[in-house]
Amino acid sequence: METMLGPPTFIERFREPNTPYLSPTLVGEFFGFRIQELAERAHVHRNTPTARPQSPQLQKYMQEMLRVLAAASEMTGDTERAAFLVRNEPLKAFGYKTADILVQEGRADAVIAYLESLASGAAG
Repeated sequence: METMLGPPTFIERFREPNTPYLSPTLVGEFFGFRIQELAERAHVHRNTPTARPQSPQLQKYMQEMLRVLAAASEMTGDTERAAFLVRNEPLKAFGYKTADILVQEGRADAVIAYLESLASGAAG
């Protein structure tokens, strides 16, 4: 369905219905995380995703994961494959940590810069 601002964006598929924030349930399901795992990754209490889904810390973590997913999707052309790689692909340039671990460490910008350099052929 087209919105006033044009067709729905990639990120809107993760929106909590009728709210201005991301859905922990939708993000968790997409990446294959149980709600408790999502809370652990975001460094929030295990009840936060259900009790306070609008929590700034939780929302920031989910935004960062989706930013990395968007960058990886541009490279792969396939969102599901990109999600798999974000969770599982060890990145040599980061000591074989996955993008998922790096986002948990607050390093989403570094991952995105690395993915963009790979896409342009400057690294790897």
